[in-house]
Amino acid sequence: MTVLDLGTSKIACLIAKAKPAPDWLETNEPMQFELLGYGHHRAEGLKGGLIVHLDSAEHCIRSAVDEAERMAGVTVEDVHIAVTCGRLKSDSFSASVALPNGVVREDDIMRILAGARQYAGRDGRTVLHGLPTSYGLDDNAGIHDPVGMCGERLKIDIHTVTADDVAMRNLMLCVERCHLNIAALVAAPYASALSVITHDEAKLGVACLDLGAGTTTLSVFADDHLVHVDAIAMGGYGMTTDIARSLSTPIEHAERLKTLHGSVFATESDECEIITYPSVGDVQNRNLNQITKGELSVMIRPRIEEILDQMRRRLASNGHASEAAQHIVLTGGGSQLTGLSELASNMFGRPVRLGRPRKLTGAPETGSGPDFSAATGLLFQWARDDDRLASRAEQRFLGTGTGYFAWVSEWIRDNF
Repeated sequence: MTVLDLGTSKIACLIAKAKPAPDWLETNEPMQFELLGYGHHRAEGLKGGLIVHLDSAEHCIRSAVDEAERMAGVTVEDVHIAVTCGRLKSDSFSASVALPNGVVREDDIMRILAGARQYAGRDGRTVLHGLPTSYGLDDNAGIHDPVGMCGERLKIDIHTVTADDVAMRNLMLCVERCHLNIAALVAAPYASALSVITHDEAKLGVACLDLGAGTTTLSVFADDHLVHVDAIAMGGYGMTTDIARSLSTPIEHAERLKTLHGSVFATESDECEIITYPSVGDVQNRNLNQITKGELSVMIRPRIEEILDQMRRRLASNGHASEAAQHIVLTGGGSQLTGLSELASNMFGRPVRLGRPRKLTGAPETGSGPDFSAATGLLFQWARDDDRLASRAEQRFLGTGTGYFAWVSEWIRDNF
């Protein structure tokens, strides 16, 4: 299995082999993954996951995939892709269907999910996910798996995630120009969360905040189901440009200052610790300037506070998601700023921890950090039963002929 994370700062490609988790291993995941190869390349031609220059983006994707292929000794054909662009949007609704045989079949569930995906894909939106969050039979709610159970009417609560169709078409065009088949498009906030949150967190309620270079994404889980996603076009790169402009230093040196010395809280010792940096145009670094670590923190903090405040407001605007998010998990490259967990806890008023992606067998340390959460999570998303059921629903029913489309059109009119 091959996955691609198309970010603002880097493109990451992982090639992994799936195998069933052994019975003796205490885990809630049905699969384990062995990393066979990985590659990454500095992103060009992308901004916030959006394709802004086809040729540049294609070159970077080819380079990352080629590096992973050489390490794994395989040729990649199909890829699963993490999506951050296209104004990700969550919708939740309910749909029901009569059971003529009085027994729930898997086909009944898949028909509803396929119809829900078609309904959600209106108004120029591409459906990334159409996931069941709960089932009901007649007057009985809260059923986990209704297949084989008796009843007269099946009801499903469904959560869909969509993205702008034009953004998705350009993304797919770029990937297909690399002679790759797209097996799945997955919302990046969903993938990131699956790699860093625990089963108990997903069950009890948790929000995962992924701070990338160009985007910051949010996903909320409750009762082990994805119930909300969101994204804003703000990330760690904004902090880097703030530093570069304030100090008149090259972007790459500003990024280095942020990564090595960045913090959101300044201590007494930080006011005395001197950091040197070159000016823009000083190629040979002949005249180095100085700044204290404390002064650097003052430059960084306003931007990260703005990002956290935006996500706090967006979470609060969705009552169900806000209530479900009992605590916060931070991940992504931007989450590694010293003191960020404490700042986020103060702003959200909830416990916060830093999340690292689950370890893949054979994965090096450089490919196991928070900046690889989305790529790693794509593997675990593939293994989830709900996602595989929804995918089969689309493949099995959408495009099976005019009879089905007539049925689903009538069903949509009756249910939505």
